[in-house]
Amino acid sequence: MKNNEYVILGGKKYYRTTAPILSEQRWAEMEALVKQSIEQDTTLELVLCIGSYEEIVRGKLFLLNETLQSFLVNHRVVMAKEIVEIRYPEEKNQLQLEMEAEI
Repeated sequence: MKNNEYVILGGKKYYRTTAPILSEQRWAEMEALVKQSIEQDTTLELVLCIGSYEEIVRGKLFLLNETLQSFLVNHRVVMAKEIVEIRYPEEKNQLQLEMEAEI
């Protein structure tokens, strides 16, 4: 099923978006946020631009390779140039994630 704003692949909705330019300042901000989340042992939510569609991934991030500017989240390698936004999940979503992790 296709629409102008999103496409459904494998039962997931992917919204159309554009990837931002990865500057040195933006990389430094992402790296600092990820390092802070590692120290605090918190979950982050990534908004990715994959093939010009938006995908949301939640999990604990780890800095995989600083030279290649990549992270590891949920056994998946994510390149920094694919990241549109990094944010903390909303409180109601965080509780749901914790309940799913217990199962």
